Amino acid sequence: MADTGLHYVRVVEQTNTKSHPGPGLHVIRRGAETTVIALGPVLDDVPAATAGSDATVLYAHTVRPFDSATLQAVVPRGGEVVLVEPWLEGTSAHAVSAALADRQHRLLSLGVRRSPELRRYGSARDHIRAHGLDPAGLREAIDRFAGHR
Repeated sequence: MADTGLHYVRVVEQTNTKSHPGPGLHVIRRGAETTVIALGPVLDDVPAATAGSDATVLYAHTVRPFDSATLQAVVPRGGEVVLVEPWLEGTSAHAVSAALADRQHRLLSLGVRRSPELRRYGSARDHIRAHGLDPAGLREAIDRFAGHR
């Protein structure tokens, strides 16, 4: 990298179909119910998982600096937020909670599960499915969290 300082490089097969350049949270879809935040290369699976629901979908390709202003503008008091990240679940939950510290909210953090550790999972899509990060797994977790089941 030509720049100075620390950098994080992640080499994966998973990428998003559409790019959303620039900093901050991008509003992909507005809804009146749960707010779902997709971080990094999970964007394609989140709209698929929330299709037919009245969920707001936000996307950020980077976590830092976290766009607190957009999140505060979108999430109502008492709102439900689901954070979907392709790394260890809970990694970015503190950024969401800090952004919404002035209001009551519920947060579900979905990502690579801490347990059980997977040692044989096949393809990248198999790994995503095993952690419940595919559209069906995400839909089930979001519906359960939001009380739709």
